[in-house]
Amino acid sequence: MKFQQVYFVLDTEFRLLWIGGEWDEFALSNAGEAARSNEVLATSLLDHIADEETRRITRTIVETVVEMQEAFRIDYRCDSPSMLRRFHMTVQPMKDSRVLVVHDLRDAQSFPAPLKVWVHTPEAEDQKCTFCHAVRPAGQEWITADDLGEAHPARVAFTVCASCNGLVEEALAALRARKKPTGALTAGFGPKAERS
Repeated sequence: MKFQQVYFVLDTEFRLLWIGGEWDEFALSNAGEAARSNEVLATSLLDHIADEETRRITRTIVETVVEMQEAFRIDYRCDSPSMLRRFHMTVQPMKDSRVLVVHDLRDAQSFPAPLKVWVHTPEAEDQKCTFCHAVRPAGQEWITADDLGEAHPARVAFTVCASCNGLVEEALAALRARKKPTGALTAGFGPKAERS
């Protein structure tokens, strides 16, 4: 597995002031030619997040780190159609209410067969969690990305599943109380059935 790290600095308006690491390589591996560093530098990070729920959580994490002047750390998944990838994110306070956000690749495994390329479509009935990559087909329960295989829908509306939302909220509450979170924040994301 190749070590991969992406990092950037945000100001109070969430503008990308500085970008480093393998940002461009990561963008291109996700068919994100328009997200290369030269294209997004000095723009708002929030403008590049597809759904309102993930924007809300991102905003809350950054604002809490600035307010508490303490680092926030959490694991998440960011798969590509061909590879399962687990990352660790650290949001670190800096001077002048800026934050440094670091994404470290912790694990990567090729899927037995590449998944269909999925496209964020706000009106899609099938939902996909931006933290654990589980999918909730219309009218059904959340299904882990590993169990979907070829059944992965081509069009999904990104959101955050209740399980991941609860873990993030718990971690933020612990940060505000200057305590350790009681829930698992490493390799613990996904529908509750996956974590039991």
